[in-house]
Amino acid sequence: MPGFTCINKNGMSYLTLPQWAKQGVNVAFSTRLGGVSHSPYNTLNFGLHVGDRRDDVIENRHRFLKLFSLTPENMVCCEQVHGNSVAIVGKDERGRGALDYNTSLPGYDAMVCRTPGIMLSTFYADCFPIYLFDPDQRVVAIAHSGWKGTMGQIAVQTLKVMQTEFGCSAKNTEVFIGPGIGGCCFQIGQDLVKQVKEEFPGLNGILNYEFNKCTWDLQLTNRLMLQDNGVRPDNIIDCGLCTSCNPEVFFSYRREEGTTGRMAAAIGLNY
Repeated sequence: MPGFTCINKNGMSYLTLPQWAKQGVNVAFSTRLGGVSHSPYNTLNFGLHVGDRRDDVIENRHRFLKLFSLTPENMVCCEQVHGNSVAIVGKDERGRGALDYNTSLPGYDAMVCRTPGIMLSTFYADCFPIYLFDPDQRVVAIAHSGWKGTMGQIAVQTLKVMQTEFGCSAKNTEVFIGPGIGGCCFQIGQDLVKQVKEEFPGLNGILNYEFNKCTWDLQLTNRLMLQDNGVRPDNIIDCGLCTSCNPEVFFSYRREEGTTGRMAAAIGLNY
């Protein structure tokens, strides 16, 4: 499957998938460049819940959505509680969380939609965005998968909702795993190492040891989980970019010790 590319437009840079775009899907992962927010949220921060000025965040969202000829009225956001609940989104949810975090879909970390004109939007600073698209059923989804979401197998839960609610097929579903904190940087303690081994006994290579330290490859873990649930390996695109390693391009919660902005992951059908 063809890979991702980076587009620079109107002063903003974002990652996208040309092959999905050709099939009528708006898909993007923003960088931190091209917005109006000030330090430590400079400059393209999309998080309404991180301490940045609300007006700056809203302006950033307007600018970003304008790239796709959309407005915040088209955006739908979920609360992102690091769980594994999946929301089904339709026209009645339009605008939820777009201008006020408190109106986000409560308790959810993933969303599935088949309604054109809606931009599913989630926000990141080390966790992984997992985009899903079934071109046959014309269904798109986004899952927010940090380490807690990965333990809860939210990517697999999202795939199952696509299957049960919309008749999607795992073998036809295409996946893009966007930027997040890589196995190079995500060091974990022994308590979590034990939990990972218990939860994923059959996934080889997800834990790496060096100098008595252990790192966890969340990207690989999600890839292998999806493959075990029927997604074809050649239908999965791994971005491979680490948010912690690239301070000039991405926000990173761990690198900035908690005070930083959020990138946006967005996907929606445009027809």
